[in-house]
Amino acid sequence: MLITRRFACAALAAALLCAASPAPSAVAPARALEPLVYTIRFPEPATKTFTVDVAVPTGNRASVDLMMPIWSPGFYGLQNYAGRVSDFAAKTGDGTALEVTRPSPSRWTVATGGRPAFTVTYTVAAPRGSNLGNGVTEASAVIIGPATYVTLVEPAPGTHRRAEVQLELPASWKGSMTSLDAAPDGKPNHYVAADYDILADSPILAGADLATTEFRVGGVTHSWTYLGHAEWDGASVAAMLTPLIEEHIRFWGGLPYKKYAFLNIVTGGGGGSGVEHLNSVAITTSGRVPATPEARFRQTAFLSHEYFHAMNVKRLRPIELGPFDYERAPVTTGLWVGEGLTSYFGDLLSERSGLGTPGDYLNLESKHITDLQTKQPGRLVQTLEQASSQMFERLPSARRVDYYVKGPVVGLVLDAHIRRLTNGRKSMDDVMRLAYRRWSGARGYTGAEFNQTVSDAAGVDVGALLHKLIGTTEEVDYTEMLDWFGLRFAGGDDPAKAWALAMRPDATAAQKAHFAAFMAHSKR
Repeated sequence: MLITRRFACAALAAALLCAASPAPSAVAPARALEPLVYTIRFPEPATKTFTVDVAVPTGNRASVDLMMPIWSPGFYGLQNYAGRVSDFAAKTGDGTALEVTRPSPSRWTVATGGRPAFTVTYTVAAPRGSNLGNGVTEASAVIIGPATYVTLVEPAPGTHRRAEVQLELPASWKGSMTSLDAAPDGKPNHYVAADYDILADSPILAGADLATTEFRVGGVTHSWTYLGHAEWDGASVAAMLTPLIEEHIRFWGGLPYKKYAFLNIVTGGGGGSGVEHLNSVAITTSGRVPATPEARFRQTAFLSHEYFHAMNVKRLRPIELGPFDYERAPVTTGLWVGEGLTSYFGDLLSERSGLGTPGDYLNLESKHITDLQTKQPGRLVQTLEQASSQMFERLPSARRVDYYVKGPVVGLVLDAHIRRLTNGRKSMDDVMRLAYRRWSGARGYTGAEFNQTVSDAAGVDVGALLHKLIGTTEEVDYTEMLDWFGLRFAGGDDPAKAWALAMRPDATAAQKAHFAAFMAHSKR
């Protein structure tokens, strides 16, 4: 059933389909601590700023530290969020100003004098709204958690403190949309979060041009929200997304959340990007209807990638990616799994959903292979694991390989290897499901643990090939993959076409059967 409306403020509720492990921040029940209460206002949206008031409980400590993150989960680059904060001040309930010092660029220390609570106020610069940063115009706002909310530095590690957010919107704005739960009081634009991790991981869109379509798949309420003017109406997007989500459900066996939000910031320009969140994704698109079937499949694969992230990276994850340390950039070798294999399965599940053909799928994989072999000289310098662990270093292209490019290629080659060794009984599908069962709860995986899980799921030792693919700079050998699936490269002198995949005209019945099983609906 489709429910289309211009804005959404009500709470959504749906039962979980599976007993999947909770998100990192939800593993331990929150202590009965007083919440941080945020009020966001837009007194002068034309100035591209907004203000934040925070009611801060102190536990009667003589001083407290407040922190703003230096990076944002889902985007692996250092950010000077605190540098966009101005007019930072603290006062008591009777208006008495409190001393504020700055021990580090991302922290503020407030001398409370032992008072039980105080209020912090500050202004946030929001020059350009995207899925990476705050933006305010006279008609809209994009609120990105790590760039917006200061939080208490708790004296006890692992403390879970609830949060509330109240948006006070300009009169001409119609409402807001987020994956946060609506507050029990039912007030418009009033939301709650179990802890800071969930608050920071839940973007908010608000404005005059906000259109939301709700639809249910697998018993879970999904929503598609446009912020801005788009050609492609929400009902059409929902109809397209439904079979894709159904395929993801077939793959995983269920969904671990009660609702999920696609938050689309319409830019009007070309291209697009996405940043995954626990129960939502913030994407930028042109808002235009894809002009060709090929373009539509590429967009489907893009959305499939982002949706796959709800399970891979947000729940199944490297140990360094949750619980988070927002003041230190994480160093992990696991983004070839978190991003590279997400791209691999995003493409694959798009075809399996029926929203594309095997030819569409081969075209996408051909592009990954072509880009790796012709546009990634750093593949001979940097290993795939190093590409992940050095993600914050911003190395020149000649010295790095892109895990978004090599990752899906490794997925394809490794999948064929497992299928051949087990005569088609096991695949990378089994690897991801076992990894999810093992490493989606309170603790993520180390690199060694994920690598062992690959062999455990396959039932055979694939360590030698896996090490070659992710731990060395040797060229990828495609021979086994081509032979198992009955594929070939086009060849020729044009490097842009030489790596194009196609079925061999002399493919055997067995090879055709292998490829057909690969392209068929996911099975558990």
